[in-house]
Amino acid sequence: MATAATTNALSQGVAKESRTQLEEPLLEAEVWAAANAEFEQTKAQLYGVLEGARAAFSAEDGIVRALAGAEQIDEVAESVLDVLCEAFEFDAATFWMLDPENGKLFAIAHRQSPTRRGRFIEKEIRSLQMTLNEGVAGRVFVERKVFLSDDALSIAHPALTSLLEADGLRCVCAFTVVGHEGAPLGVIEMARPEPLSPDHAIASAVRVIGERIGAFIDFNQLRWRYFSLVEDLKRGSSASPEPGADVIPLDRAA
Repeated sequence: MATAATTNALSQGVAKESRTQLEEPLLEAEVWAAANAEFEQTKAQLYGVLEGARAAFSAEDGIVRALAGAEQIDEVAESVLDVLCEAFEFDAATFWMLDPENGKLFAIAHRQSPTRRGRFIEKEIRSLQMTLNEGVAGRVFVERKVFLSDDALSIAHPALTSLLEADGLRCVCAFTVVGHEGAPLGVIEMARPEPLSPDHAIASAVRVIGERIGAFIDFNQLRWRYFSLVEDLKRGSSASPEPGADVIPLDRAA
């Protein structure tokens, strides 16, 4: 009996050891697989961060270069939109500016999407006079925040909703162009069909770009006012009579 029990115990021990030997490689393989998956995920995140930083640097550098050789924003507005779309991979973009006389936003530039409907969207945008808090641009102008959405059609301007939907332009990034002390001057709105990646570099970069463009507009408005004032002073000086010109000589007054 004892011999049989001993034999049975030995058999169970051998079987347990065999199972342990088989399970160890499987457990090790699972650990390696989990570690590899975590590594790939971390690598992808780092790659996304690096790509976002590269896009941000490219956009900021391109904007600075575009503004450097201009005197007025309308001269380079289209170039600004081209730089932004190429750096951040957007299909279409609009540069809205505030008209101080009627308090509405109007488009000073538009980058057309490369589709058959792109020209119809551009025609509609250029004809719009958008009230504040209306559409994406009006809302961003009032709230003064970077707007990122993968489904912006719900708040798009009614005249543009069906056109944007037909063109597949659902994803939007919009930000304010701000001047002195954060006063909003306009809005740049970009659209594309693909969802936006969760990349905070875009939000921080466009915020800085909005400030740079706003500073450029403010500086050139001040420069224009300065030169206008100088011209007014020159015209006033040339129109004034010379001292003594209106004095009648005594020999003629006799």
